[in-house]
Amino acid sequence: MPPRAARTSTGTTCATTPTAPGCSRSTGGDAAMSFPHLHVASAYSTHYGVTLPEALAGQAAADGATFLAVTDRNGLYGAVKHVRACVAAGIRPGLGADLEVHDDDTLAPLGRVVVLAHGGSAGEGGAGRGYAALCRAVSSAHETTVRVPGHPPSIPRSRLAELAGLNSLTVLLGPASDVGHAIERRDNPLARATLAEWQRIMPPQSLALEVVCHLTEPGMPGSVAPATRILALAEYARLPAVLSNAVRYGTAEEAVTADLADAARHLMPLAQLAQPAQAQPPNIQTEARPLQVNGQAWLKPAAAMRQVARMVVDAGQHSDGALARLLRDTHDLAERCALDPVGDIGLGRPRMPEASVIGVTRDPLAELWARARHGIDERYADAGRRGLTAAHDRLAHEMSTVESLGFASYFLTVATVADLVRDMGIRIQARGSGVGSVLNYALHTSSVEPIGNGLLWERFLSPERQTLPDIDLDVESARRHDIYRKVFETFGASRVSLMSMTNAYRGRGAVRDAGLALGMPDAQVATIAKQMWRFNARDFRAALAEKPELEELAAEVRESSQLDLLVDLTARLDRLPRHISVHPCGVILSDASLLDRTPVQASGMGLPMSQFDKHDMDPMGLIKLDILGVRMQSAMAHAVEEHHRLTGEHIDLDRVPLDDPATFELIRSTRTLGIFQIESPGQMELVGKLQPEVFNDLTVEISLFRPGPMKNNMPLRYLEARHGEVAPDYIHPRFEPILRETNGVVIFHEQVMRLFDELTGCGLGHADVLRRHLGRPEQLSVIEAYVRENALGRGFDAGTIDRVWTVLAGFGSFGFAKAHGAAFALPTYQSAWLKTHHPAAFLAGLLTHDPGMWPKDLLVAEARVLGVPVLGLDVQHSALDYRVESVGEGQGIRMPLPELSGSSDAERARIVRHQPFTSLQDFRDRVHPRRRTFEALARVGALDSFIDHDRTRRHELLAHIQSLRGTAITIADDQLAFEVPLPVLDYEGARFDTVTSLQLRGRTQSDLELLDTGLAVAGHRMRKYYPLFAELGVTPAAQLATLPGGTDVLLAGVRRATNTPPMRDGRRVVFVSLDDGTGPVANVVFFHDAQERIGGGVFQTELMLVRGRTRRSGARGVSVTGEGMWDLVTVARDRARALKAARAAALDAEPSVAEATAAAVARQPMRRAAGSGTTEFDLWSTQSA
Repeated sequence: MPPRAARTSTGTTCATTPTAPGCSRSTGGDAAMSFPHLHVASAYSTHYGVTLPEALAGQAAADGATFLAVTDRNGLYGAVKHVRACVAAGIRPGLGADLEVHDDDTLAPLGRVVVLAHGGSAGEGGAGRGYAALCRAVSSAHETTVRVPGHPPSIPRSRLAELAGLNSLTVLLGPASDVGHAIERRDNPLARATLAEWQRIMPPQSLALEVVCHLTEPGMPGSVAPATRILALAEYARLPAVLSNAVRYGTAEEAVTADLADAARHLMPLAQLAQPAQAQPPNIQTEARPLQVNGQAWLKPAAAMRQVARMVVDAGQHSDGALARLLRDTHDLAERCALDPVGDIGLGRPRMPEASVIGVTRDPLAELWARARHGIDERYADAGRRGLTAAHDRLAHEMSTVESLGFASYFLTVATVADLVRDMGIRIQARGSGVGSVLNYALHTSSVEPIGNGLLWERFLSPERQTLPDIDLDVESARRHDIYRKVFETFGASRVSLMSMTNAYRGRGAVRDAGLALGMPDAQVATIAKQMWRFNARDFRAALAEKPELEELAAEVRESSQLDLLVDLTARLDRLPRHISVHPCGVILSDASLLDRTPVQASGMGLPMSQFDKHDMDPMGLIKLDILGVRMQSAMAHAVEEHHRLTGEHIDLDRVPLDDPATFELIRSTRTLGIFQIESPGQMELVGKLQPEVFNDLTVEISLFRPGPMKNNMPLRYLEARHGEVAPDYIHPRFEPILRETNGVVIFHEQVMRLFDELTGCGLGHADVLRRHLGRPEQLSVIEAYVRENALGRGFDAGTIDRVWTVLAGFGSFGFAKAHGAAFALPTYQSAWLKTHHPAAFLAGLLTHDPGMWPKDLLVAEARVLGVPVLGLDVQHSALDYRVESVGEGQGIRMPLPELSGSSDAERARIVRHQPFTSLQDFRDRVHPRRRTFEALARVGALDSFIDHDRTRRHELLAHIQSLRGTAITIADDQLAFEVPLPVLDYEGARFDTVTSLQLRGRTQSDLELLDTGLAVAGHRMRKYYPLFAELGVTPAAQLATLPGGTDVLLAGVRRATNTPPMRDGRRVVFVSLDDGTGPVANVVFFHDAQERIGGGVFQTELMLVRGRTRRSGARGVSVTGEGMWDLVTVARDRARALKAARAAALDAEPSVAEATAAAVARQPMRRAAGSGTTEFDLWSTQSA
């Protein structure tokens, strides 16, 4: 598709006028001379710059530049990426920040300036001082937002002067500064006075004036006249002037994208931003240029910039040599600001917390040896002499690598954090390749035993992989912030920061901002955004052509030029940084120099957050700990705590046997709802086919259900071999020990490493390097030549080498680290063990912490299936979380007070604090509930425990509360008192002590309306449809497991989940989970042909009626291949209307005719399921009982 000629804002652009001054890209001799850009915003200046650092550096190098600075707005968000990109492109990097400055006393804004860091050769303080001062300046700017809520990041001028001392920084005063504003207004006296104040406050040689000309029309911002006036001011003040292009994008064609960024930044359509300044809201006028006047702010080559410089000099009355001086001063400042990536920034130099901070008083390596040996003796006490010896041998092997890399302090630091978490009484479990380390196991950082599970140290760390490794820690999500604060308290704020993450534009966000820029109605844009489900913004046009549910939208796009433009503009925003937020689990640790190496700003939780993301950690040598809050860990901890509270028995989940038959029986049954990692429809199906028997089977199952293995068809090949349908293919007898556990299918990274080692004798460390390079197509030929040469020398024939290379070359990124799988398998097994042996406590944990993919009412239904009663809200017993209660000889789950919609924290706290209550009057007097809370409590039955005492039925109590509207006196916002006493009626009828005293449907509706989660404790929302299901022949989900494969069925229920996992052939498959309230969810699979027939309803319909055919998934699992789908609400409504019309038409007819007519309608809109044996009304009526 050719580039669009039209601009979305007014003015001339290089895209529309390629011959405009400064737009040419001459390739002659002049262009080969270098020009250093000193003021460049990358895409990490969110909603301002639009080009990623890698593209900017590549373009600068291609244009012959030897230096490039990136000066992002309000931060160094793209700094590390820029430096690495410059190194890769062979040019020198510079770093700065575009910051707002304010007066110290009045907070009055002084405009925006560019602050550039000097390199080590320029600063008096030596290497790194300029970069450190820049980090501190950015952090200081963000401190203002903490001191003055609502204020944008802004640095006090005195603080900037302080940091610029010792020749560390240069401040550029350009068009956006207060000096530039005065120049723009042609107020030369004010400009001179303002500049004089800057000169008075700032250190000598720390100021320069920035000359910017975007070749706009005379009288417009960015024209030649203000540029020549600022150059004249520099000559008057005897300050250097430097030329810049205030770059916002790499190429002229990206000017349109910058317009979109302007609209998003100001939350205003482009047409409105383009209005004259007096027509714009006051808050917009604080920016000199809310919308760029033309498209000249691109990374121009040297010849174009010299042409601009000549125009500026020629337009004014300047001294002789002004042009040469302007270009020379620009080059000289670039020389001062050229940074050494290692010496100035510290790239690739790890910094660990000082030994004293982690309680180490001797050599860290000796300390690590002592702790590790003790841990091995403790962990392997029951392993026998051979097992203990093997563990010590493995430890010695790992410690040799740690010693050679100097990482002893790293392991001690991580172990210290793990000990902190355990000492807080919080569950913790290592995750990732670090669980393959016996050292981590000995230090109690990991709970997975690595030797018996066949895990490799070299997958985690080796001399060939010298960067700091990652040890990820899973903790209870409910306590994650407590852990962060404890880490800050222990290590100190000068050594700790949270890690940030950059949120990029995806499909929905991009279309919303593109629609905003075009001024489209919000409702229309929201409707389009809702349809952009699981595809990227850049794929919008392709999705319109391919996805059946987008057919209607595609037709509208073809008919509307505005919508067609919307698609193009949406694609422009794809993957550009949108905003920064705190990483959900990243904590950065370093020595006391941390704040000289990364700027920080306040996170949402109030703790400092680095402006660097996870991709910057390793290059900067920063320890990144992923302390990930996992809701399942919180759920299991809650279950253990509840069991102990009720029974006094303590469960140590880390010591439960890993071979419990009942636990594996539950897993094999596919009743895995709520169990970590294996509860999705796809996982249930794979578990049913695989039928796990031992812990390693869980590791295999979890590793197979990943995008790479799924795309490579590994699950099918593994299952065929596991169940004896095909013989395992080990390729060569020497490979059998490596591939036996996976029946000849290469699944794990560790297997690939062992194959490389067996083939070439290269060692496991180098084998991991080869494995990682398999994902790089340009490396395959080099690896193949290495393998063939060495394998022949180790006795393998050419045919075997061909076959194994085919497997290895096809492996690419398809596998999964066994260490990852084993780390996930442990909480998978532990959660299954809890569900098997302590279902009430386990479900209470799930309902409290909501760890999985399923809604709470489905967990309530699961509790009923497991025979665990779910007890409704009761002000006498309900707490602030789900609790386990004794019910007869068993256990039930009590709903908590926060589930009541509209109740306040204060009311709930008072209820719990004052429990128990002697009467309803006592409850009212001590809790002082608001009327609406009182009424809601009555409606959901939370006051039923008082009814025997007060002899008042619930509906009478509810009516009385509702009648008090005129007699209530408000004491406070959250309190209610009555002038009349609560009724104590002399009622001799049946007491209200069962749910049958109110209609079940009404009670269910009350639950849905008044409980925050829509929980219908009294009944499932599908129950009102059960008579219809019986008439249509709908098969209950609970009966699916009894049907043979190939049975035609009708299913119905609430759509609980919709998934589209990656498939090998690339064609989308949609998995839908339906809940009808009878038992396990029914899993329906819609393949491509069915999607073509049913369109987008599969993603939009909440209550579904589905026609399909059963398919068996092993001995236990069953799913349904969907062939048709209808909206259940529409079917029920149309059917009721048809029956009513048929009965009306048959009123005067013979009885036999009337019966025939009604029977004909009853067969519509679809036929009963054939051969299901579940078409009788009594089955569904039993479910309603």
